[in-house]
Amino acid sequence: MAMLGFVVLIIDLAAGIGFVLVPLLIVGFLSLLRDVFGVLLLPFSFLLGLAGWSADQKTLHAMQAGFLPDGGAHALRAGCVVLALVVSLVCSVLASRRMGRAVGFESWLAPCLTALAAWQEGGSLALVLLPAFLLQCIALRYPGLRRAGAR
Repeated sequence: MAMLGFVVLIIDLAAGIGFVLVPLLIVGFLSLLRDVFGVLLLPFSFLLGLAGWSADQKTLHAMQAGFLPDGGAHALRAGCVVLALVVSLVCSVLASRRMGRAVGFESWLAPCLTALAAWQEGGSLALVLLPAFLLQCIALRYPGLRRAGAR
């Protein structure tokens, strides 16, 4: 049973990392697509500018600027969340390998980092990370369960 909890913990933290990284990948793809469309629209904006049709040129610019959501401002925060989740995953693995009964520093650090990442990203990620957080807290309360990954 403890091994199943350990597997669920690892899968849940990996899903949390994916939950943070996938929107960044989509925003990067949309940014690339916007740049491609910008190059394709460049001759038309040049011709509209030469013809003196500034209203149509403003419409073209508004279409190009509104294509991408503001995702670049959140890249640093998302990077911090991913870093906290990766360190939490590593601490959970290290805590499960611990043979003694004493609760180590990594056992306390793992749920703290998971809670920090959930708080930093918001409610939807908190719901995804709730099983991992509960399993990490259960491992603090019952140190014998941590021995699932121990040799």
